[in-house]
Amino acid sequence: MLEGLKLVWSWSFQKVEIKSDNALLIDTLRNGLAAVNNIVEVRMIHEWFYKGWEVKCRLILRDSNKVADCLDNEARGRMNQLVVLNDPPQNVRHILEEDIQYALHSKAAYVEA
Repeated sequence: MLEGLKLVWSWSFQKVEIKSDNALLIDTLRNGLAAVNNIVEVRMIHEWFYKGWEVKCRLILRDSNKVADCLDNEARGRMNQLVVLNDPPQNVRHILEEDIQYALHSKAAYVEA
């Protein structure tokens, strides 16, 4: 999360929405305990939230975060840096397609209701 904040700051984003399935981290950031947290990285994330831009955090369920989970599992233990993908890897494209179909189906069901 910290490296992602640094990246979007360098790209001059003014509004950022972070979605994470880490409930403890999101709760810590939202309730203000991050500023006094014993973990340096959590305090640094908190500091980046207040750099003159709008940052929102949203908790999402792991089931709704399948693409990120798949990428994380693939890279586990091999990656210690931020990686920006211009195109999704082949192994996650089917997950993205499922998400799109689910979103379209959900939206259609909502409109009909």
